[in-house]
Amino acid sequence: MLKKLCFVGILSACLTVHAGVYECMQNGKVVYTNKKSGACKDASLGNLGSYSSDHSAYAHVSIPHSSSSSSGSKSSGGSFSRATRHGTAAEHVTATAQAQRDTGRLSILQRELANEQKALDNATRNLAAAKAAKKTPDQLTALENAVKDRQENVAALQKEISRM
Repeated sequence: MLKKLCFVGILSACLTVHAGVYECMQNGKVVYTNKKSGACKDASLGNLGSYSSDHSAYAHVSIPHSSSSSSGSKSSGGSFSRATRHGTAAEHVTATAQAQRDTGRLSILQRELANEQKALDNATRNLAAAKAAKKTPDQLTALENAVKDRQENVAALQKEISRM
């Protein structure tokens, strides 16, 4: 009897449980659930456990349009509208909204640049102090690499800022 229980336990542990995923419309929005109801259909989600750089695998995904507007744009003077391109949703942003985004992005990049420059100064001081203290070659190499990394980060941030 014990052998049978062990066998059944091992067998049930080896079986995979497949829970269905369903796509339902609720209040004009797409909702995903594991409980099927009247207006639900099987969701074709593909293989969720792997990554692919092939974007055509996601061509079936679309963002539903609001039922209050036939074009999908905000009727209250909103900053964007949705349009489909090659089966995917593309966001159209007004010039004002884009300018606000650019300003925010520039501000973030400038803060990151200031932080990296401070870190570079600190790493350079640490390297100079280590050379003066005649640290081991391994310690000097690690500090030189830290300085080099910071220099590369500063250069990358400056390049990104110049593209704006």
